[in-house]
Amino acid sequence: MTVREPNHQLAAVMSRADISNKGLARRVQDVAARYGADIRCDHVSVRRWLDGMHPRGVTPHFIAEALSRKLGQRVGVRDIGMMYAEATPLTGSSREQAQADCLAGDVTVLVSGDLSANPQVIESEVSSDAWNDSMVTWLINPVPSPRPPADGGLITASSVEAVRETTAMFAKLDYRFGGGHARSTVVQYIAMEVEPLLKRVSPETPLGKEFLSETAAMLRLAAWMAYDTGRHGLAQRYMSKALTLAREADNRMLGGRILAGMSHQANYLGHYGTAVNLARAAHMGADGATTPTARALFHAMEARALASQGDETGCSQALGEAERWFERRSPADDPVWLKYFDEAELAAEFAHCFRDLGHHHRARERVLESVELSESLYVRSLSFVRTILATSHVAEGDLEQGIAVAREVVATVADLRSARTRRYVREFMSQLAPYGNDPLVRDFQTFAETRLTQARWEAK
Repeated sequence: MTVREPNHQLAAVMSRADISNKGLARRVQDVAARYGADIRCDHVSVRRWLDGMHPRGVTPHFIAEALSRKLGQRVGVRDIGMMYAEATPLTGSSREQAQADCLAGDVTVLVSGDLSANPQVIESEVSSDAWNDSMVTWLINPVPSPRPPADGGLITASSVEAVRETTAMFAKLDYRFGGGHARSTVVQYIAMEVEPLLKRVSPETPLGKEFLSETAAMLRLAAWMAYDTGRHGLAQRYMSKALTLAREADNRMLGGRILAGMSHQANYLGHYGTAVNLARAAHMGADGATTPTARALFHAMEARALASQGDETGCSQALGEAERWFERRSPADDPVWLKYFDEAELAAEFAHCFRDLGHHHRARERVLESVELSESLYVRSLSFVRTILATSHVAEGDLEQGIAVAREVVATVADLRSARTRRYVREFMSQLAPYGNDPLVRDFQTFAETRLTQARWEAK
């Protein structure tokens, strides 16, 4: 019987990459799928590789590429103790075909799984590794991979404009009614109208880059809608695909916007350190390729995460940078997807930071400024800041005024298809615990619970 020698080289690289057997198996399957291959492996398979079993065919190349992506540096089959695999390299044709199909294929897998309610897609969990991968790839490998030319004949300027206008239309619905209102319709549009054209994109052409950028903006919106409805793993996957397309389009400003969205989600879920890093990656990776408004947004996201950590000095510095960049803005130079970040939105970011740092009087001042400047379209954003206003009143001892504002918020939130707004209300209600015996509080709690339960949409 042949005695296998353990593969110490593979074990060493896995240790350096800080990846588990299950994590490597998942990444190998993802890489294989990019090349159109169906590799069935799991943590047991990885254990066997570590014990010295030689995976067949081109699997060693997939293992090496999976580890390369995790580490952010090249790993070859020699480095993982599989030198024998050099005799069966990935062929140029298979690599080119995978590159040609990868953009559309990745989106197809995601949207089809979403539309079919595949639990592995719509109920997927958030992965910190995925955020880290996005940052590393964006910062150390910013140049898109060369791709074979495609038949871009079906893509016209009208194709680009259609995606841009459709995204803008759905964004307005999102602001007004919450992410759950039209999310499935957005995904259907991507599947029916956008995904088929991705196979025809020539990323090297100006028109191809424009189409990829607008598609990335639409995927970012789909991600934001999923995030707003509480499907966080799904949102992360859409955000990652959007960032990939922005990179292929060489659109550094849009990529920064997507990273800022990742930061927002990470902060919301309590991954404060990662949120800081994502926001910093946004402005580092887009340096010299953004408008002042975008730079202001990136620094505002950094400030939000620093406030969550209780870093008052760092938050103050980041808010100062956001304000300085915002003063230089020229709205006419901003793309459509950045138009929402106006004076009202910046004031709201300040309000969130001051609330998290416990400066309730300053938070209230910024809320009032945001409410005064905000357009009526932004119903969800107004609900967020008005909840902060209610919180500030209670924190400063004005229970009656705080509950009066909160009642108005609940009446609005009940009609929004947004899990995030409901969480804000729940957090406000938890702050009323010290006043639990007050008749005013008991009456409000009954009102809020009844109104939200009777609403036509229940947050997941």
